[in-house]
Amino acid sequence: MTLELNRLTGQVDAMGEKLAQRRENTARRGQEARQLLAARPEVDDELRAKIEAARKYDEWRRGAMPLGDRLDEACPPNPDPPEVILIAADGSQIFPDRHAITTYYLINTGTIVMRRGSGSAPSTDSAPEIFFEDEDVYDDEGQVVSNEEISLARGRREIEALARLAEQERRALGGDTSVPIVALVDGPLLPWLRPDPQRNDRINEEIDFVIRQLERLRAAQAIPVGYVDRPGSGFVLRIMELLDLRLDQIERDTLRQQGYKFAGLTDRALFQWLRPGERSGFFNPYSNAHDRYYSRSGERIAFAYVNMAHAGRGEEMALARIEVPGWVADRKDWLDAAHAALYANCVPTAYPYVLARAHELALVSQGDKGELERLLGQVMMRNGMMPEISVKASNKLLTGAR
Repeated sequence: MTLELNRLTGQVDAMGEKLAQRRENTARRGQEARQLLAARPEVDDELRAKIEAARKYDEWRRGAMPLGDRLDEACPPNPDPPEVILIAADGSQIFPDRHAITTYYLINTGTIVMRRGSGSAPSTDSAPEIFFEDEDVYDDEGQVVSNEEISLARGRREIEALARLAEQERRALGGDTSVPIVALVDGPLLPWLRPDPQRNDRINEEIDFVIRQLERLRAAQAIPVGYVDRPGSGFVLRIMELLDLRLDQIERDTLRQQGYKFAGLTDRALFQWLRPGERSGFFNPYSNAHDRYYSRSGERIAFAYVNMAHAGRGEEMALARIEVPGWVADRKDWLDAAHAALYANCVPTAYPYVLARAHELALVSQGDKGELERLLGQVMMRNGMMPEISVKASNKLLTGAR
């Protein structure tokens, strides 16, 4: 059987109407946010006090603290990017499947080093690893490790690869620090970790691992950047919601009763005014993971928004969020170098070429998975085992065939 699309016509029509209404509502509320920003762009001590008070009374509030004196700061890129080394890493995985012929998982890490201005071809690599030992695939309770744990392991390999390659490149330069090294990871710098009091030690281990890799990058005088395409956060909008409140109005009940004034919107709706190539000011985000990072490193992660669209190519807005450690945010020369290098690398699309290439190197396709499992099956038979998938998986293969 195929999907009976004719039975969905009415639902799809209703969905289209709802999407149109939602888009109109989002556009109207986004315009309200931008008008509020235009009318109240200054960052003063009172606003900083409001942000601190809101965080105090609502610890789950995912707001941010501006690092500059204005919320509407806009910085254009250097039109003549300097000689720079761009390093990018990305990962892909095969998750465990209890219906497969055996329990295992695979992580593949793709990396690229592009030496802009050197005339040399980029260096690329992919590093696949297969995990099958009991201590790898089962947790302390004897259950197959979760997809979340495997994603964390993939993230560790990505940032570790960045640190290793940055060290190699700086050594190859003979320690010359005049050439910037920008180390780029696809996504936030910190791993996503669900707050859980019973997993405090485990969460802190992940944060500590990231801190160690960032310190390696710092020692190599490299510039770590987390690149978030189409960001879905509303860190700065949480600031906007406080502008019309007095300081003495900011308390738990008021914040909860008022709700989020711009709930459902993201910062993309707010920063539509950024022109192609422009970067916003930097902010320190608040969240459980960022608070843990600060308590264990003494630093905070900083972020800004950049419009990666290029004028004259029919693009108007391609907003990305870039994240850097606090010790990078304090260096305007490093920020400008990374900004210019990334924007120049967003050709031919409004997305860094090095990240796209790293993803291509890391990607594990369904065909790759099939070939790997065919090889595993042959090895099992050579060792006297008959590979078998579950009855459920077998039926899916039969009924799913077209």
